[in-house]
Amino acid sequence: MTLTILSENSPHPKNPGLKAEHGLAVHVALDGYSILYDFGPEGTLLPNSKILGINLETVNLGILSHGHYDHAGDLEAFLQLNGEAMVNHGRDAFSPRWSISKGSPRDVGIPMKMDGEFADRLSVVEGLDDRDDFVILPAAPGHCARPTGNAFLLAGPEGERLQDDFIDELTLVIRGKKGLVVITGCSHRGILNILDQVKIYCPKCPVSALIGGFHLVDKEESEENLRKIAGQLAASLPESRIYSGHCTENKAIEILTETFGDRYENMYTGKVMTF
Repeated sequence: MTLTILSENSPHPKNPGLKAEHGLAVHVALDGYSILYDFGPEGTLLPNSKILGINLETVNLGILSHGHYDHAGDLEAFLQLNGEAMVNHGRDAFSPRWSISKGSPRDVGIPMKMDGEFADRLSVVEGLDDRDDFVILPAAPGHCARPTGNAFLLAGPEGERLQDDFIDELTLVIRGKKGLVVITGCSHRGILNILDQVKIYCPKCPVSALIGGFHLVDKEESEENLRKIAGQLAASLPESRIYSGHCTENKAIEILTETFGDRYENMYTGKVMTF
């Protein structure tokens, strides 16, 4: 399988023509089947995919990790371009979402309406969705801590806003030749909880790679907590490769690099990974 990062915060080191903005979109090419996991921030997905030679018109399935604009900004543009692919999303993904990280609530929800032109192309994932080569996992339960920054993220209409529980979060797990490849959006339910969920799904399956954002934000997480998370990841994934970025910020990246050594790599727009 080949994974290509179509949208991510960091620019490509050798291709300045690619648009790098805060967000995430990952194209997954399997044998005769392709998946688009997340749709990036608005205005990045289509031009980047064209430069990278990824034909979005032939994508078979779209998956939305959760209902934030930086993962769904080009969702409508994708549906306009691709006339057939269904897009799977979690329950309440299209509910109003807000951030109060800068004080007053600001809208961080999906810019597209659920009941609009493409309503018949949207499908809710209520539970585990197991396919031939991959599985879509619903929001992870678990007892491990979730990102501290979740406290600044709300859901619900004005006057009824509550802390977001991210019941809509979806994780993509692909069965690779050397083990499972786990792809996350922001891991708002907690990256350790997500890994526990993967191991419950397939206890004897090794995890070849863990890819995505972990929502470990510099100003929100203590060094002690970051080291604890990195240590538990290392204990759980003794041979896996880790690729992170987007909402995994500098302090966490430093500690992950220190913990995993050359098994850790940063994501960036245009990065290609083969498993």
